[in-house]
Amino acid sequence: MPLWTDFNKDFGLQVKRRKKIRDVYQVFTTTGRTLCYKPYSTGEDEVAFIRKLFVHLDDKGYRYAPKPVEGPGQKLWSFHRGQYWLLTNWVKGRSPNFTRESELMKGFRTLAKFHRLAEGFTAEGIPNGRIRYDELYQRPGDYRSEIRRHGGSLDRFIDCCYKAEAFSQKPAIASAVEMERNAGAFSHGDYNYPNLVLDRSNHLHLIDLENASLNVRMIDLAHILYRNYPWNGRGVLKGIEEYDRKRPLSAEDLHLLYMLLLLPYPLVRAMRQFGNQYLRHIELPSSSRLSGYKRTLRKIL
Repeated sequence: MPLWTDFNKDFGLQVKRRKKIRDVYQVFTTTGRTLCYKPYSTGEDEVAFIRKLFVHLDDKGYRYAPKPVEGPGQKLWSFHRGQYWLLTNWVKGRSPNFTRESELMKGFRTLAKFHRLAEGFTAEGIPNGRIRYDELYQRPGDYRSEIRRHGGSLDRFIDCCYKAEAFSQKPAIASAVEMERNAGAFSHGDYNYPNLVLDRSNHLHLIDLENASLNVRMIDLAHILYRNYPWNGRGVLKGIEEYDRKRPLSAEDLHLLYMLLLLPYPLVRAMRQFGNQYLRHIELPSSSRLSGYKRTLRKIL
């Protein structure tokens, strides 16, 4: 059965026009609605989890994430040729330009506002693979193995992994992780400009929760800091300060963040993305610059 026959049947909507954009369809209906139809190469339990997160945010009054569309008979998603499909509203706008400081700062503030509501999530049937509170304990060892696999003069980055691993054993980290677990906290999982839309009213919207999980929220803040301020201590402190304006960071948050920012994520990301050609795609900091970065990170605590 054609994809759009299933769409009409499952959601009771007639398609006037459609447009493929990356991995999703922008759908224009005969009633004037503009919707987003996205496939997921996961099991039904994971699609249900993602949809429940959207509903949770909507129930909390969060206006800057897609809202799921339900079909007749409480049809929550469609299934076509081995893939599940979710239907949400389409967010009109453009990707933010994080080379512009004003838009990057808006990104930090938007993340903080999202994190204020990214808690209190309870639902039955959460896939085990989406419960990741303890994942950060494994990261230092995983990163260390990845760096060693590539060889080269990279001992200074392996040392960062050891420092992060040692810090992760502090009681403050265990306490912070348990606080997030007890709060029912969840993280976006890939918070950066490709998964954000800036609308005509200058509001940022999160458009995808495909990588979301029950996890410590500081994973998201560390991620956007890694991506936009690699080994730049002053930039990191500025981003943290901007986030803190909208969601004051607790001592537990700051311990988690410090531990995560010690990790050489930019290097490991380049290795995983480009393999043995990674040096063509990343500028590695000198030993002195890396030492300066780590000294600046101490100010987080």
